[in-house]
Amino acid sequence: MSDATGVEIVGAFFSAFGAGDVPGAMALLSPEVRWTLHAQGVPWGGSFMGPEGVGDFFARFAAHAEPIEMTPKSMAEADGLVYVRGIERSKVKATGKEYSVEWVHVISTADGKIATFDEYLDSAAIAAVLR
Repeated sequence: MSDATGVEIVGAFFSAFGAGDVPGAMALLSPEVRWTLHAQGVPWGGSFMGPEGVGDFFARFAAHAEPIEMTPKSMAEADGLVYVRGIERSKVKATGKEYSVEWVHVISTADGKIATFDEYLDSAAIAAVLR
């Protein structure tokens, strides 16, 4: 996908992930990808490096929560970045409580791959249902 636009690359990532094609989604990550969930009080928050680190991010999430919905609502590209707005609804395993948060992802691409992935959401809403 080296000739693809950033929106096409990011769209392919979300499509693959949404279809359960985790290997296909992970193949769209740069070997040097930096993946960051900007979240306080959330066990899967922080920065993760490389596809292995991204795998660790998803493993941490899966240890604590079960996704119900993860839906991108809009996507736009400007100044070399892809902005994705969406919603996540998940259930916390330890408490049985659900949360619903809107999120924004700011993603850069290079050489047909996702190079950086920054996720911003209401981490206080998630932290509240973790306890």
